Amino acid sequence: MGLREAKRYIDKLRKKQDNPYLWPDFLTGLPDRAAVLNKIEKVFPRIGRYGIAYIRIGNIHPYLLKYGSERHADVIQWAAGILKTLSDESRGSFVGTVGTHDFVLIAKKDELKGMVKKANKLFSNKMRGFYSKEDINRGYVISFKRDDGERVEIGFMGFVSALLTSPPSVERLNLIPALEGVCRSMEQTGEEFKEVSI
Repeated sequence: MGLREAKRYIDKLRKKQDNPYLWPDFLTGLPDRAAVLNKIEKVFPRIGRYGIAYIRIGNIHPYLLKYGSERHADVIQWAAGILKTLSDESRGSFVGTVGTHDFVLIAKKDELKGMVKKANKLFSNKMRGFYSKEDINRGYVISFKRDDGERVEIGFMGFVSALLTSPPSVERLNLIPALEGVCRSMEQTGEEFKEVSI
């Protein structure tokens, strides 16, 4: 799997978008939040054999602040295309969207970590082309000073992923909000990948 396959997925998606009733999520072509929750209901008793990754596009808001929203849909579609083509390569896996910048990937426990790391590498590499050479050379998009004088530099887009591979202590209905909360905390601290117990 590579960017070529993801590009083919996006091209097919754009052709099919002429009829939005064919797609649960018009922008990505992926199953929507309701479908994700339905899939989680089925796989929940088998978490441990299967794993769940909550994947969020990190640092997209600084990108949008600096560069505008002209390529916003492209960013989301590349994320979806990369995750979908990786999911298609792994029998029994599933990917859907649970928010504009948020996805859930379900796969066999022993495959999930490798899939997420590969997806992050592909996505990060693709997103570098969305930035100016100046930003790439500098190594960040936006910088500012906090009230305490600390300088903060915000980097490039990439996936922020929380992986659950052991049975959770939270109830099924609270699983997605709990994983989302972990991802948002990770984004604040700059973490990209974390195996969690919740």
